Amino acid sequence: MRSAIRISALLILLGGCLGLVTAQHHAATVDETVGVGTPYAEIIDDYDREIDATGSITLASVPRLSLSDEERGLIFLGVISLPNIPELAMRAPEAGVPLAKAIDLQEIPAMVVRRIPELRDYRFVKLDDRILVVSAETRQVEATIPRYKLVFH
Repeated sequence: MRSAIRISALLILLGGCLGLVTAQHHAATVDETVGVGTPYAEIIDDYDREIDATGSITLASVPRLSLSDEERGLIFLGVISLPNIPELAMRAPEAGVPLAKAIDLQEIPAMVVRRIPELRDYRFVKLDDRILVVSAETRQVEATIPRYKLVFH
């Protein structure tokens, strides 16, 4: 009886060692990626993929407008409530990049400007997936506010 228990214990130990060696050898051949080519899981917006990390930074390209999350939410609500504003089909530029003169800038709603007076000299552009807050004088993109849409399956 004791010999059967010893043999079973040795077989279990041998199987465990064999499993560890196999796992060690298999881990060396796996590329350990999650998703497509990233070693960790993350959510990436298409806008984030377009940003060139090797570009130079100048003082003219640094946005001057600093908005809190509450202020961004207020701008979002004010702009979304305007049904007659067209959504432009264009790629979203980086913050600090001036928009072309052909793009019409819209007035920020008065209820938003009353609550956030710093926005008096700013306009906005509504894109399909985000709202751009733009300086009226330089046409420079100062802030980007994402738009979230519900998708029903």
